[in-house]
Amino acid sequence: MLRCCALIALLILVGLTTFQAHAERRVALVVGNSQYREIPALKNPDKDAENVSRTFRLAGFEVFAAKDLTKLQFEERFRNYLAAADGADLAVVYYSGHGFQIGGENFLIPVDASLKDAADMEVQAIKVNDILRQLRSRSKVQMIILDACRNDPFPRKDYWLRDQLIVAGGSGLAQVTGSQNTLIAFATEPGAVAYDGSGDLSPFSSSFSRRALAPDQEIRSVMAAVRRDVVKATNGKQVPWENSSLIDDVVLMRGAEQPAPPQEAEQDQQTAERGIQVADAAEAIGRRDIQVPLGVGPVPLKLELPAKDASISLKLASYPAAGTLSLPDRVLSPQSSLTAAEVDKLRYEPQIGSVAPVEVGFDIRAGSAAKRSTMQLSPSVDPCDQAAGEPLDLQGVVSGRLPNEIGGGAVEACEAAVKSYPDIARFRYELGRALLASGRIDEARNVIQEAADKGHVRAVYELGYIAASGMSAAPDLTKANSLYAQASDKGDPYGMTALGRALFDGVGVQRDTGKGLDLLLQAAAMGHVDATKDLAVIFKEGRNGVPADPARALAFLRAGIDRQEAYSMAILGLSPKRSEKTVPVCKPKVVTKVVTKIKVVRTPAPKAPPPVTKIPAKRIPNGTGSASWRGNGGDHPEPRGGGSDSGSTDGDSTGSTDSGSTDTGSTGSTDSGSTDTGSPGSTDSGSTDTGSTGSTDSGGTDTGSTGGSDGIR
Repeated sequence: MLRCCALIALLILVGLTTFQAHAERRVALVVGNSQYREIPALKNPDKDAENVSRTFRLAGFEVFAAKDLTKLQFEERFRNYLAAADGADLAVVYYSGHGFQIGGENFLIPVDASLKDAADMEVQAIKVNDILRQLRSRSKVQMIILDACRNDPFPRKDYWLRDQLIVAGGSGLAQVTGSQNTLIAFATEPGAVAYDGSGDLSPFSSSFSRRALAPDQEIRSVMAAVRRDVVKATNGKQVPWENSSLIDDVVLMRGAEQPAPPQEAEQDQQTAERGIQVADAAEAIGRRDIQVPLGVGPVPLKLELPAKDASISLKLASYPAAGTLSLPDRVLSPQSSLTAAEVDKLRYEPQIGSVAPVEVGFDIRAGSAAKRSTMQLSPSVDPCDQAAGEPLDLQGVVSGRLPNEIGGGAVEACEAAVKSYPDIARFRYELGRALLASGRIDEARNVIQEAADKGHVRAVYELGYIAASGMSAAPDLTKANSLYAQASDKGDPYGMTALGRALFDGVGVQRDTGKGLDLLLQAAAMGHVDATKDLAVIFKEGRNGVPADPARALAFLRAGIDRQEAYSMAILGLSPKRSEKTVPVCKPKVVTKVVTKIKVVRTPAPKAPPPVTKIPAKRIPNGTGSASWRGNGGDHPEPRGGGSDSGSTDGDSTGSTDSGSTDTGSTGSTDSGSTDTGSPGSTDSGSTDTGSTGSTDSGGTDTGSTGGSDGIR
């Protein structure tokens, strides 16, 4: 019995040792907003963010640092951060700047917020609970640190939240309840105001940066020490506060690493030999420029030193400006050292959203001989990501392409990526997108299912869309809504929008207007333009108990315009900017067409058009001004309820056929995948046609003619 217990204890010890031998993935987003445009600037947040960024980097975190972010910039940085935080052991968000509560909800304020109208809080500010919800779905442990407990500096005090107009009241931030393994720290207690202090740093950030670097201190002990410091510095006026549901110990700064071997007295010959070894090692590192693929995890650099003498040591002299250096058993910080035997195990993981080359410098030493060497690491985007990455994919690494922007070589590029990286679910999903774009529905569904099984959240949504659309079987709304719910629970804005629509209108599921509205608002906060458009329609018409409010509808239309959404821009008579993307697989020959004479030829429409096999259209976010409909035209198969139309908007039109378009004031027109405003009797497919009346234009660029608009954006 004793032998059995001893064996179990040994196995547990081995398990713990194995767990600790793997490098923890710890990611931090640090934001400091100082230079506000509509209200006076704050003096500390930019310096606070600099100081805290340095602290987290010294502690071995991958740090996404940013200053003075607008709302759109925050959305982009937050998406990149979430992609890096997917599966992390610890995800941290630190924010310094303006923040306050409305109706018990805490909001962080971007530098471009004006908050003049009642609907502005929903479209211009950032809800803390939305941030927390995303972190919960991605990381083992979450921390949010808010040095943002300030009074509302804006003159307006009543704002729309969901379906109520709320009057602001109270000071500071409201208490936030986290889920299991969450810590939420405030610079001061709920309802109180934090102070900037007399120096360059706030009392809170100054103390946190110093205390967090104490070796082997658990975070709750760190926060208790910070509280004592701030209370003393402010004479008791400010008392930092935290809500904790941590069940695991969190240590920001591990104990000091093993120091480099001490220098020793050497004979002349030994000194010369070691000098040669150091010079050889410096040359082996310094001549390298290594291409490192983005978004595939830590990549071995495969460095090899000519000699692995135990006396040779390397200390980081300069750390990469972005991304993370690591060994299999630990993440390296800017102060790390490693031995010559560890150099060939060195790895680098580029930071998502950054493709600029970075430099890594080493001080190489053996005895009294020393030399500095620098190498370059160049992040590279895989051709599959370039060809078939999707917008707003929170596990993606690029801004993404719409389906009609996927080129003919995308399938081959993604097949190669799947072969090279069989465990990266993202490449399987992108292969599925490429197959869908080429009309290979059954193959696409199978590959997308594989991606979903491997944990790619957007693939789960895509399976829901396939079920709802009836691409390869009868539409199944129950199955579709179940899949949408799974994607929504993981924070996917596509899933939130699809499930929000279904719940709001009761399509394929029991109606829950409140939850549906909440999901649409959450998706809009993530930058999903379909959600902003749906909300604009809801608030314009007033539906399902939500009162009509034209001003609120206009606020969401403006949010769509900021993101180049075609529907919102067409309402106001604007044209989205054309996207400028590099397609790596196919470069069409440029042909210059000079029109010297225009001849209008009227051709009657055929009585019985030949049958056309259609790929069902799919409405997806349009962040680049490109066409927002999937496939080769055709009606959107997703059922809609209560009069909200997520497919086409056709105003004042008579006898028109509109597939996946916005058509305003047109008569007798056929428009596929385009925005057509006031063009009588025209047919336009995939072209730019300006100035023609009653013309037929397919696939060309015609300058000097009138009528029609570009169907492929």
